[in-house]
Amino acid sequence: MNNLPSIVFTPMKPVTVVFDMIGTCFSLDEPRQRLAALGAPDLALTLWFAQTLRDAFALSHAGGYRPLQEVLTAELPRTLKLLDVEATPTQMSDLVSSFSELAPQPDALASFQALAQAGIEIVALTNGSQQSTRKLLERAECLTYFSRICSADTVKKTKPHPDVYGMLSPIEGDVWMIAAHAWDIAGAIRAGFKTAFITQTEREYLAVYPAPAMSAQNLSDAVAKILATLGDRAS
Repeated sequence: MNNLPSIVFTPMKPVTVVFDMIGTCFSLDEPRQRLAALGAPDLALTLWFAQTLRDAFALSHAGGYRPLQEVLTAELPRTLKLLDVEATPTQMSDLVSSFSELAPQPDALASFQALAQAGIEIVALTNGSQQSTRKLLERAECLTYFSRICSADTVKKTKPHPDVYGMLSPIEGDVWMIAAHAWDIAGAIRAGFKTAFITQTEREYLAVYPAPAMSAQNLSDAVAKILATLGDRAS
C-alpha cells in the first residue's frame, strides 16, 4: 500500500487520471456484510449489483434512464426473492442506504496523494450521482484531490455509453481510466482513454473486449505503474 513512487515532474503534456468510484475506489463490503446479516449467501451482493448494472444499462441504452439508486432499490426485492431471503421494508431501505456508507479501498488515499504530488489532475467518473459521490469522497477525506466529479446523471446515460466518457472532452494530453470493471475499461478504451484494469474484484479481464494498456492488482499498483510510465517519458 505504501510502495508508491514519489515522483514530481513536469510531463511533456498534461495527464489526467479518471477513477471509477463504486467498486473501484470504494469497497462494497458494507452492503455485503448487511446482506450476510440477513442470512444471504456470499454471492448475494455480486448478484444484486450485477443485476442492477445490467438493468440500468438496458434501460439507458433502450432510450430511458433512471438514477442508479432508483435501480438499486427496484432490483433488491427481486434479488432477495431469487435467493429466498426475507427482509422487511426497513431492512431493504437499510441495504440501499449502505451504498452511501461505502468505505474507501485501503490504498485509495495514498494513491490519490501520489498522483497529486506528481502534478496529475484527478477526476471521478461514476454511474452514481454527483451528490452521493461527493459525500463518499468527503467521508473518506479525499474530495480535495479531485478537480471534478462527473456523473452519468448529467447525460442520462450509464457507462459504458460513449456519452458518459464524452463529458470529459476535450481534455488536453493523456487520459488514463482506472476501473475494476471490465465493461468500464472497454468503454473507456473506445472513448480513446488509456486504461488500467484492476483485477481485485473480477479477477480476469473479458477476452471479447479490447485489451487494457495494463492490469494491476489494486489502486496503488495501478497508480505506481502509470507513474512509472510517465517517469520514463519525462526522464
